[in-house]
Amino acid sequence: MSVSSLLPGRLMRHLPLSFLVVALLCAAPVMARDQAPPPGTALVAAAQDGAETGAEAPAVPAVQRPALPPLAASPQAAVAVCLDGDTLKLTSRRTVRLAGIDTPKMGKRDKKPQYYAREAREILNELARGQDVTLYQASNKQQDKYGRLIADVCLPDGRSLNALMVEAGAAFFYPHADLDPAYQDWLKSLQADAIHERRGMWAWILTQPLALKSYTGNKESRRFFPAASQEAQSIKPRNRVHFGTLMDAFLAGYAPARRTNPWPDAEEK
Repeated sequence: MSVSSLLPGRLMRHLPLSFLVVALLCAAPVMARDQAPPPGTALVAAAQDGAETGAEAPAVPAVQRPALPPLAASPQAAVAVCLDGDTLKLTSRRTVRLAGIDTPKMGKRDKKPQYYAREAREILNELARGQDVTLYQASNKQQDKYGRLIADVCLPDGRSLNALMVEAGAAFFYPHADLDPAYQDWLKSLQADAIHERRGMWAWILTQPLALKSYTGNKESRRFFPAASQEAQSIKPRNRVHFGTLMDAFLAGYAPARRTNPWPDAEEK
């Protein structure tokens, strides 16, 4: 719609310029409204594009970080160094295991590091080394069987290291019965977003043959195993859940069982 469509042509030729300027200003909102797409058009178009290309709709994390109490045992600390992508050494000599996440293993003795283990450690070191942090209780246990503190660790600006590692695709969600349920839902939603965006390790790992294999999960432990493995066959039928791909298992909130972890070594990339 234009000003000329609002006023007859002969009338416009005889009107003063000031009147035409006012008319144009009044018509602008109407013109903008007529030219704007209907509400939600962009979202519908994005969904249609995804359907046409076969791409999956991006996951939108709707879960917020739950309120957690500070860890009773010395909530204020300083990070000396990061041992791997999910473990911190404090200046107090205490060790902290980041709650609810796991990362590829660095390898010990004759074992090679797994794919993205070095990268995960480097990312955590860049974020945390030398920083003052606050430890929050995300589990009903303050420490694990190795004596390590279990915590959601926050930087001075309030960001959670646990969440940052998952968001970066440098760690995966590791469910556990002792963890706060709302906290687990939060990390699971962040992981779904990282997977759909193919961040960090997901960009390569989900293109490998192991990603197309099927897996069997244990509903009790929330761990998954290669479907053909002996461990998978030993799961009670009522506790079995089938996953057609590796991504299906992770999106469902399951984590790989450590003794049959399908993760490749770093040299295999």
